[in-house]
Amino acid sequence: MFPRSYDWRYSVISHLLSPRDNPSHYRLAAGGLALTGVLMLPFAGYLRRLLATIAPRVARVSAASLLAGIVALICACFVVPQHTHEVWRIRRMHELLGRSAAGFFALTMICACWCAWKGRDENAAAACLFWIWSALTLLPLAGIFCSEALLLLTQLEPAWSKPIRAMLRHSVFWHLGFWEWTGAAAIFAFLCAAVLLMPSQADVKS
Repeated sequence: MFPRSYDWRYSVISHLLSPRDNPSHYRLAAGGLALTGVLMLPFAGYLRRLLATIAPRVARVSAASLLAGIVALICACFVVPQHTHEVWRIRRMHELLGRSAAGFFALTMICACWCAWKGRDENAAAACLFWIWSALTLLPLAGIFCSEALLLLTQLEPAWSKPIRAMLRHSVFWHLGFWEWTGAAAIFAFLCAAVLLMPSQADVKS
């Protein structure tokens, strides 16, 4: 239903929510993403109960960060991507909300990985969960960090970054859309692993 060819490897999710890029169906995309955020809300409490037996304070931070990320995600659905008008004196409010949601989700996953590492000796499922969560967390974060560092390098030292930029310019790793969709898939798999691998521990220790 997108007006032109949409390739998730190169196009950011915000293009689907933009009335400029997707004039006929942007409300459908925004509503679907907002509904996704609403359905994620119970996971904040579940994650807190799951991790509280290992590290109560870190569990609260992880749950609160997940909740904040969900709220930022839902708000981003109602602030359409635009670059000409300010919202609350902020020129790129949608981008700010989207990046805030990503940051909060990353903090949630890092805290959860730390809890799983701490509880790995007492529970085999926690050890398995640590390796799965770590792979889902570190790989997207490493890719985003490298891409942001490269963009910063292009501004500070263009001569150094020019060969690297020329090599990666036409690859999927250069485009933010690839990392957005990869991060979204990682969050989905992260929550699925929490439910599928650790429900018995939550029931036993609750």
